[in-house]
Amino acid sequence: MKIQLTSMLYRGFHSVLDWVYPPICVGCGEPGFCVCPDCKVSISFINQHFCQICGGTVKREMDCCDDCQFETPPYKAIRNLAHYEGVIRECLHALKYENNQPLGGFFSEQLITIILREGWQIDLITPVPLSSQRMHERGYNQSALIARPLAAHLSIRYNPFCLKRVRHTTSQVGLSLNERRRNVSGAFEAVTEIVAGKKVLLVDDVMTTGATLNACSEALTDAGAIGVYCLTIARFTKRLPESNLHYHQV
Repeated sequence: MKIQLTSMLYRGFHSVLDWVYPPICVGCGEPGFCVCPDCKVSISFINQHFCQICGGTVKREMDCCDDCQFETPPYKAIRNLAHYEGVIRECLHALKYENNQPLGGFFSEQLITIILREGWQIDLITPVPLSSQRMHERGYNQSALIARPLAAHLSIRYNPFCLKRVRHTTSQVGLSLNERRRNVSGAFEAVTEIVAGKKVLLVDDVMTTGATLNACSEALTDAGAIGVYCLTIARFTKRLPESNLHYHQV
């Protein structure tokens, strides 16, 4: 009941906020939209056949990529909404550096479709945390701008404090896969009292190699989470030739 009331209050507040301060499309500047219909059509949503575990692109005859067959990751599944390009790149810049809260709400609604399609049963939603240094510099966590409204829409408990970054890490930009993994290894801790026995949805803005989601998932499972599912708005992906792709109906 308390979660449902929070959901109603959240939606009501942002409806009023949109009326007082109408949003402007990040892609083209058209008023009245976070992302206008024309710009939304231009988004390259991920709808081709993908690995059922890590969400990576695979050939049409495969359900699981070679990496996931060789070594089972600490999460149950990763799914991503769109390729990191065009309008999506501009949207994530606005989320990360401009505190564009309506945009977080817009994308949370898009992510609901993925959760319902996959049939995930979630007990708790949490964002990938920032370090205290980065939080102090920026003043907010861009992943929370997506995770909080997503939890409100689904009436699922939201807790940004069940996972914390225990050390500051250097930027992942420009690092190789192995360097990224070393950079975030042991950088996160989860609170056992909150996550033990829970199925946790971990939300981030963008996925490059998956090193951060992997490290966060390890921390959550080590603390007793019985399943970790990961969602991001965008993903850096390598495109396969069209002849090798089998399109997934969304």
